[in-house]
Parts: sequence; C-alpha cells; structure tokens
Amino acid sequence: MGLMAKGKEQMRRVLGLNDTPHRTALAFALGVFIAFSPLLGLHFLLAIVSAWLFRLNRVAILVGAFVNNPWTFTPITLSSTWFGIELCCKTDEIPPISFENLTFSTMGTQLKSYFFPFVLGSTLLGVAFGVVSYFAMLWMIAQYRKVKKPESIESSPSL
Repeated sequence: MGLMAKGKEQMRRVLGLNDTPHRTALAFALGVFIAFSPLLGLHFLLAIVSAWLFRLNRVAILVGAFVNNPWTFTPITLSSTWFGIELCCKTDEIPPISFENLTFSTMGTQLKSYFFPFVLGSTLLGVAFGVVSYFAMLWMIAQYRKVKKPESIESSPSL
C-alpha cells in the first residue's frame, strides 16, 4: 500500500469516527498544533497525554500530530524558524551558521540565537494551522457524513 493510500485510509478513519464532528475536529486540530510544537521528539507523547487529559479521540489527535513526519519535518522546522525571525528579530542580530566550523561542541553556541525565533514561530504557526485545520476538518466531516448517510439508509433493512 502506497503512502498516499495509507494517508487516505487514515483520513477516512478519522472522518468516520463515532464522535461528534466538533470533538473530532478539535482532536485533529490539537494534533496539528502538537505537530508544530517546538518540543521535538515528544509529539507522540504529547498527543497521547493530551488525548487522555482532554478526553479526546486518540486516533484523531495522532493523525493530526503525524502531520509532522520525516517528510515534513524540515519544511515545518525551517518555516517556523524563518517566521519567528521575521517577527522578532532583525536579520543582522542573528549570526549566520558557520558550517565549516560546525562541530558537536560548537553547535549549541551557533544555534542558540535561533532558539527563541524557532519557539515563537512554531507556536504561532501551530496555532494558525490548528485553527485552519479545525474548520477544514469540521467541513470535511460534514461532507463525509452527508455522503455516507444516504448509503446507510439505503442499505438498512426495511420493516
């Protein structure tokens, strides 16, 4: 099964959850927010804890959290850092990374000026994409249920 087919299957799974559209969309949106979280490496744990804490559907929140995956990690991280730099810093305040002198011991000192812009950018982009994904998921659930409802009525046995 290809990557696109797996993605479509997971989306159908979320759209067909037996929960209210609001709660499903909210869980997915929270997952998308977590996907943009600056707490790299903790997305899965954050999603599970959030689902348990807010009593939201684990499937919907995990599908949203897996928006950040190996294929999207670099674009999300770079766009978050760029956005944070554009909002809070002047370009001349942040020194360029010297890749010739980049070692494990110098990595922390070279990257520390990018830390605050990354946290700011990823948090704000997470909020923005979370809100957009909430309304997009709400609309998609409504469309999915509109199409599925007539099918379920036709297939039910008549009395």
